[in-house]
Amino acid sequence: MKLSSLRIGWALLLLWLLASSVLLFRLGQTDVGEFDPQLQLQQHPQQLAALLRLSGAGSGETLLLNVLDPNCRCAALAENHLQQLQPTLTKLPKLRQLAFNPTQLQQAGIAVPATPMMIVLRNKQLIYSGPYASGPACSIGESLLDQVLQQKLQTPASWLNSETVTCRCLRS
Repeated sequence: MKLSSLRIGWALLLLWLLASSVLLFRLGQTDVGEFDPQLQLQQHPQQLAALLRLSGAGSGETLLLNVLDPNCRCAALAENHLQQLQPTLTKLPKLRQLAFNPTQLQQAGIAVPATPMMIVLRNKQLIYSGPYASGPACSIGESLLDQVLQQKLQTPASWLNSETVTCRCLRS
């Protein structure tokens, strides 16, 4: 009788561990995926005038537009990412950071496929639109922000980063 009870106890424990693991995995993966599956970022070059008006961009400066939705679980990860990079960002000449919520951009006619999203403007030109990092944790180790702002990535035109798999909250 004791052996049977012990087996049932172990079986229940294993079942509980398996069910908990599956549930945690599913919850963790709900916000992970392609940043812009509908390719809305491809509209940003045509929306440059609206971006410049909204941001008040001037010649010779670099603007980092942070688009965060406080209701998105990924926003806390992006804010942590930004906070970790602040010592580096403060050393960049003529960098100005602005924070927007998605509604502000959408009311200005600017597409917001997902958040958290960053837009980088340099000398009144669109340099980058997309996520802060690749991967599910928006970690500094997978940062795109640092690479874009320090010009470590050279692209022939604006980088409209729709394809990166990251933590994001899609907007409809």
